Amino acid sequence: MENRTRALGDAADAMSDDELGTAIAALHARERELLVAGDSEAAFDLMGTKFVLLSTLEGRRR
Repeated sequence: MENRTRALGDAADAMSDDELGTAIAALHARERELLVAGDSEAAFDLMGTKFVLLSTLEGRRR
């Protein structure tokens, strides 16, 4: 899990702010679809990914 999180963080660092915003919006939409479909486990997994991207974007704005 730690390697996956590190790789995701590295990928997020390489993205522009616009790319991060687009990815966050897409993940949020997919997360909602999964929740509506009753797949909370997959939605929760996407939440973790979205959190990393949001944290990266927020860190740049400080």
